[in-house]
Amino acid sequence: MDLTIPFKVACRSMLLLACILVLAEQSLAQAINSNALYRNDTIGVRGVFGNWDIITTQDQAPDALKANFPDAKGPNDSPLFIGIHNSEQLFLRLLVLTYFDDLEAYGKLLGEGITSQGLQIVSARMAEDNTALEMVYAHPQLGLRFIERVALLPDSQVLRMAAWTTANEWDQFAGEISTAFEAIELYDAINAEPGWQNIWADLEQRLSVNNLEGIPLAQVTTELDATEACLDPTSSLLWQVLSPELASNNSQLYLFGSIHVGKESFYPLPAEIENTYRNADFLVFEVDPTSASDPAVMMSLQSRGMLPQGQTLANVISPEVLAEFRRVMGGMGLPAENFMGMQPWFLTLMLSSLQMNALGYLPEYGLESYFLAQKSATMEILELESIQQQIGFLENLNAETFLAYTLKSMGTGSEEIEKLINAWKCADKLPLTEMLFSEFEMQGMTPTEMADLEGLMDILYTQRNMDMSEKIAAYTDAEAGNYFVVIGSAHLLGEGSVVALLREEGFTVTPVSLSP
Repeated sequence: MDLTIPFKVACRSMLLLACILVLAEQSLAQAINSNALYRNDTIGVRGVFGNWDIITTQDQAPDALKANFPDAKGPNDSPLFIGIHNSEQLFLRLLVLTYFDDLEAYGKLLGEGITSQGLQIVSARMAEDNTALEMVYAHPQLGLRFIERVALLPDSQVLRMAAWTTANEWDQFAGEISTAFEAIELYDAINAEPGWQNIWADLEQRLSVNNLEGIPLAQVTTELDATEACLDPTSSLLWQVLSPELASNNSQLYLFGSIHVGKESFYPLPAEIENTYRNADFLVFEVDPTSASDPAVMMSLQSRGMLPQGQTLANVISPEVLAEFRRVMGGMGLPAENFMGMQPWFLTLMLSSLQMNALGYLPEYGLESYFLAQKSATMEILELESIQQQIGFLENLNAETFLAYTLKSMGTGSEEIEKLINAWKCADKLPLTEMLFSEFEMQGMTPTEMADLEGLMDILYTQRNMDMSEKIAAYTDAEAGNYFVVIGSAHLLGEGSVVALLREEGFTVTPVSLSP
């Protein structure tokens, strides 16, 4: 698989399938040991973590984290523990490693390892007494931010403690991170009195050397507001569908192009869209969002998302894609071995979700979640597909192609995603269509790669559009009422879209203009 191919397919798949991304994230969450007390008298480390689940052994770990702990991990082997905050958005890791020289030399080696993975060091500081150092670093594309502290132990070892979350959540969790660091105590630390001490006590006063010499720091950049004024403020992604049959049945039918993740600032929507929605009798989704709470559905997704027993990713994808997968996961601070038992399509959902979430676009602010929360008690929910169908679509994809495109997007896709969502917010149909479907115009693709891409698009787009347009057309003969159909924007744009197919069937499909 040629990983130089552009990545718009991955961005497109995020829009089409983000309703499943929530399920993918939920299926990875499993019961974790809730004991928040940690004590290791051999190494001399202890702490109490009230808002964290502390994992110390493989049998305590959820499946996605088991690979962090060797089968025969002893109580003193690294990592000493991994912590998951109750929010499940903040993580903690405690390591103990062999110490070989002085802490400044160790810090420079650590810095080299961090930057080699594509991360950027924001700051690096050393304690005056050479017993502690601190680094803050970030993943510039994914929006992840890390803080790591290193301390000396009295037996020629170093203790490393790291916390990480998204940049968007960093300020929110600053207090939790500080509390977690302050919870760690060491016994008889170097240059300290005998007994238990808080190793990070008075750390700000002790960390006197800013920008540790020899460690490259990221350039300071100013984050600009990517939102621009809309060229046509009357444009919308709302269409009215008309036909003699609908009129005689005293029914109304509207199509609205959504994205399945969003931000709180998206709402309320323009008045014409809000009013059309609130007058609906039937709220139609690609998939009924309430089905996500069905335990049987969640178990099915989790089961089908794992490779057969005895297989790993190395058995189903090429060495080139596997190497890129390891590189991307390492850049996020996540050991690739933790995920080797997952299906490539399941990993694609996880990675796409992580990238969207890192940019601040969350499923709870997606259009489906908004409409579901705002719906009246009399509205009836209908669906065009089922979750089981959508899982089937993913299983029928060329697994390596889908994963390879997504991995490609992880490095440079953030800017494209922002452009895509800004075009959606402005209902700028032509640029939005070009961004979603220009992949077929790319040069330098081999026949095999083109065939893979066409197969992917046929499954995710063409066939689904035909099925959805057929079901939407059937509302002409269904129970009378107002139908408000919410589907991914890509399904309503371009050749072969639901809009185009309905027009071929004789329906009049008219864009709705907003008030200037």
